[in-house]
Amino acid sequence: MTTQQSVSTRRPASADRASARAGALALGAAAVSVLTGVTQVLHPQDLDPAIDPRTRVMLTGVALMLWALSAVYLHLARYARGRWASRTAAAGMVLLSLGMLSSAVNGTDLAIFPAVASVANALWLVGSVGLAVSLWRAGRVPRPVAVLLVLVMPATIVGSQLGGGVLAGAYLAVLGWLLLRGQLAAPASRGDSPAGTAIA
Repeated sequence: MTTQQSVSTRRPASADRASARAGALALGAAAVSVLTGVTQVLHPQDLDPAIDPRTRVMLTGVALMLWALSAVYLHLARYARGRWASRTAAAGMVLLSLGMLSSAVNGTDLAIFPAVASVANALWLVGSVGLAVSLWRAGRVPRPVAVLLVLVMPATIVGSQLGGGVLAGAYLAVLGWLLLRGQLAAPASRGDSPAGTAIA
């Protein structure tokens, strides 16, 4: 009995640590997203292909945010009915971050950046929609968390010049707080996952 109790208490502790790490990353991403959103409202980007120092710093910050956010999405797969969507979204974010870093380093967008960005954004969006649906169907997180996840990519990319980063950051801040506090939900154990729900 003592052994069983110790095992049962260790597993939640491990899950809590993973959630806390994901929550910290989400809160960091939220801070960068809000700061970027405010910056783009106050200092809109022009059509000059040359990238000024302020924009270089912003691109670097967003790239780091995307790396953090990809880890958060991978963690959210623990609450979903499959992992393909979180991996797809994460791949898109990492690819986009590499494109942004190349622009920041070179001071201008490379010729292949539009194509890379298009593929990366498509992966991020498709993965986000898939993950949101999977989270909804799994029913292990609050429904607003699943639904609003879809808006992070459009708010960050499409609505960037309108301060969409502020909205995305607000969502990520709530998500990060829930994860950090271990109040989002308890991931189902492997034994609880039905064999037929590997793909959402």
